[in-house]
Amino acid sequence: MYAAMWLDLHVTEVDGARIVPGDGTTMERFLMTVHFLKCYPKEHESEAIFQLSDRTIRKYTWLILEKIQALMETKIVWPETWNAAFTVTVDGIHCRIGEPQHGQCSKNAAFYSHKFKQAGLAYEVALSIFENKIVWINGPFAAGKNDVSIFRAGLKQKFEVGKLGVADKGHRGETKMLCLPNSHDTPEVREFKGRALARQENVNSMLKNFGCLSNQFRHGIEKHQVCFQAVAVICQFQIENGSPLLVL
Repeated sequence: MYAAMWLDLHVTEVDGARIVPGDGTTMERFLMTVHFLKCYPKEHESEAIFQLSDRTIRKYTWLILEKIQALMETKIVWPETWNAAFTVTVDGIHCRIGEPQHGQCSKNAAFYSHKFKQAGLAYEVALSIFENKIVWINGPFAAGKNDVSIFRAGLKQKFEVGKLGVADKGHRGETKMLCLPNSHDTPEVREFKGRALARQENVNSMLKNFGCLSNQFRHGIEKHQVCFQAVAVICQFQIENGSPLLVL
């Protein structure tokens, strides 16, 4: 998986992602960056492991992270056409962050995550139902913004007339576009929705298997987006190279 990504970084046509001679991107620094995403160590821990200064670690970690992030242009793409009525599953995912500053109060209620009982960021992830592909990432949003509002802020406009997605009950209010679990479903439909949402949960678990997304993030909201999108690209490589999702 990582070998495939390393090759892709050398041959991609995406300018912001391509490794070029003299930019300082070495295999060791690439693996150091993956270690940062996976384990989310503090700087003194990385210094001890890689025997490099904190300045060098910081410089090349974020340089390579932005290259991996740039691969989204080719790895996470909304299809031009859909061959079936059902298109994607959609879900929100929350990540812990430090408490953002508020002009007047000690707590910023907009960022309160009901999942963690603390400040967080929310992202929207959509997965193709009949292909092993992540096709949409949107965020970050303050974790206080609910799933259906996030859906209306972007993904809703991508849906073609007559196409349907599958989502959980956090998306009530958009039932013309999203099919939710329903007690009136036939056993066959209930199984289909359950298996589709199970694939989505599998991808969410893959994302949260990276320490930078499961632990409280220390580097600010802008860099959180870089890390989230880079991890999503890695997960797509993982799906394509030995970890396919549940077949419907």
